[in-house]
Amino acid sequence: MKIQFLGTAAAEGFPAVFCNCKYCENVRSLGASFYRTRCQMLIDNKLLIDLPPDTYFHFLKYGIRGDTIETLLISHTHSDHFYFKELEMRGAGFGKNMQVNNLNILVPNDAVKSLESLNKHTKDIMSVKVAVPFKTVTFGDYQVTPLPARHGYGKIDANIYLIKKGEKNFLYGHDTGYFYEEVFNYLKQNNIYLNAITVDCCYGSLPISDEGGHMGIQNNERLFNKLESLGVIDSKTIKILNHFSHNVNPLQSVLEEECKHLNALVSYDGMTIEI
Repeated sequence: MKIQFLGTAAAEGFPAVFCNCKYCENVRSLGASFYRTRCQMLIDNKLLIDLPPDTYFHFLKYGIRGDTIETLLISHTHSDHFYFKELEMRGAGFGKNMQVNNLNILVPNDAVKSLESLNKHTKDIMSVKVAVPFKTVTFGDYQVTPLPARHGYGKIDANIYLIKKGEKNFLYGHDTGYFYEEVFNYLKQNNIYLNAITVDCCYGSLPISDEGGHMGIQNNERLFNKLESLGVIDSKTIKILNHFSHNVNPLQSVLEEECKHLNALVSYDGMTIEI
């Protein structure tokens, strides 16, 4: 399973789109190689996770053929993860001679209305499934299990995703606070071993309650310890921090120093791992 991190920032990006704070000004002076775009991920050039406004830029920068993507997973309806109007560019007059005509889309229930608002030409080449927590859906070689995320404070549906291909398991953990107990129970009871996990680290070294809708390094440490105690991860698991706010000064060198005790990777735009 090849996993590419297309964007690694929170909703505002880094530098933030309208910000003049010292962190954003500093990274502007350092140049584009230090920038972070909005969070998105691609697996095996087939399965795309989330659809931020930066999708088109990601495709151009990394040479991604959008017409070859078979499946799209949407974690939740916040605009930095669900810029749904972009899908109309697959419709008649925009997307021609596509290698994959019909796009499989797995979305939380409250995203369905937005997809239904798209024009007919777009809807006719999509197969939409509603993500039901703990119910596994198969897309080709991938078994995808939505797990409830602690995000949105009850106002939206939000999921993280357990993705299985062959004997390999990968957990996409954005956007969410500390995992719900029912998620821990599911992973333990189903004897899930994670070959890799990427977790929300929006708050970096700043403290945040485990009841919040995002995590920071302190929460990540508690999460990793809990998962290890359950046998879900071990020293061989690839652990990755992702989804950083500009408020925590998410320069790669800064974050790597702050979290080195976790033995985890700090993601950056374009980073690729294989499991």
